[in-house]
Amino acid sequence: MPEELLVSPPGSEGVAPTVTAPAATEEPVHSVSPVRWMVQLGAAGLGVCAVSLGLFYATARGVIHRGDGPVAAVATPRVDPMAHVVSLERGLGLYAAQCASCHGPQGLGDGPQAEALTPRPRNFESGWFKLGSTRSGLPTDDDVARTIRHGMLPAAMPGWPHLSDGEVKSLALAVRHLAIEGRVADKLRRSPGFAREKALELARAALEPGPVIAMPPKPVTIDLARGKVFYESNCAACHDPDGRGKLREDLVDNDENPIAARDFTSGVFKGGGSLDDIAMRIVRGMPGSPMPGNPAIAADDLWSTAAYVKAFGAAGEAGRR
Repeated sequence: MPEELLVSPPGSEGVAPTVTAPAATEEPVHSVSPVRWMVQLGAAGLGVCAVSLGLFYATARGVIHRGDGPVAAVATPRVDPMAHVVSLERGLGLYAAQCASCHGPQGLGDGPQAEALTPRPRNFESGWFKLGSTRSGLPTDDDVARTIRHGMLPAAMPGWPHLSDGEVKSLALAVRHLAIEGRVADKLRRSPGFAREKALELARAALEPGPVIAMPPKPVTIDLARGKVFYESNCAACHDPDGRGKLREDLVDNDENPIAARDFTSGVFKGGGSLDDIAMRIVRGMPGSPMPGNPAIAADDLWSTAAYVKAFGAAGEAGRR
C-alpha cells in the first residue's frame, strides 16, 4: 500500500494522477493533506466562536442596555397587574409561598429552615420587632413593609426589591395578622373559656404601634470626637472599641437564642446605613435583641455617635480596597 495517496483536482494539469486503492475494493481511496485538514478545522472552530459571541452579545445587550429600542423588551422587569392591590388574602398567599419556610406557617419562627439559621427568624406573636420607628418597639405597617423590601442582611432575611408595592404592603398586613392571631391563640390556649372576641381586642391593643418617634434636628456641626466618647462609654462593651463586635460570645436574644453584635466595619447595617437609620436605632434600640434604646440621649450625642458608627463602615470599606 502506498505511504500517501494524492488526489488530482478535476481538470488540473501538471499534477500527479490519482492513485487508486487495490483492485479488491474497486473504489478510490481519497486522503486529505494534514495541513489542509487543520485549516478546515480551524475555520470551523472560528465559525462556532463567531456564532457564540453573537448570541452572547445579543443576550448581554438585552440585559445591560434596557433602554435601547426593541431589545429592551427582552429584559423588561416583571409587571404585576395587581401592583396597587393590597389585601390580607393576597398577603397570606405570598407569605405561605415566600416566608413560611423560615418564619413558620403561623409566624412563630418555627419554619423548617429555622433551626439552621442564626439569628433565628422572628416569632411575630412575641411582639418583638428589631426594626421600627416607634417608642413602643412595635412597628407600623410601613416599618414592616420597609423591612420586607430591604431585608435584614447580613442575617438570612433577604430583601425583596422585585415585589410590587401591593405585594409588599399585603405581606405587611399578613405579618400583623399573624402576630395578632398568635396572641389570640396563646390566650385561648392558656384560658380555654376566654371569649375569642375579647382575646382579639386585647391582642390588637397590645400590638398597636403608637406614635412614631420625633427625631431631634441635626446640629450644624457633628463632632466625631464627642461621638467616640459616647460610643466607648455605651456601645463598645458589645460592639468592641474597633467596631468589629467579635469579643462578646455570650449575647442572646429575648428567646435565649445566641446572637452576635453587629460588625460595623463590614459596612452592612441592619435596617439601613444612612445617618438617620443609625440614629433611629440608637434612640429606639432593637427590641428582642441585647441592643437597648436611648430615648433620653442628647441631640449632639445622638448625631455625633451615629456619625462615628457610620465612619466604621467607611473605614472598613477603605481597608478592603
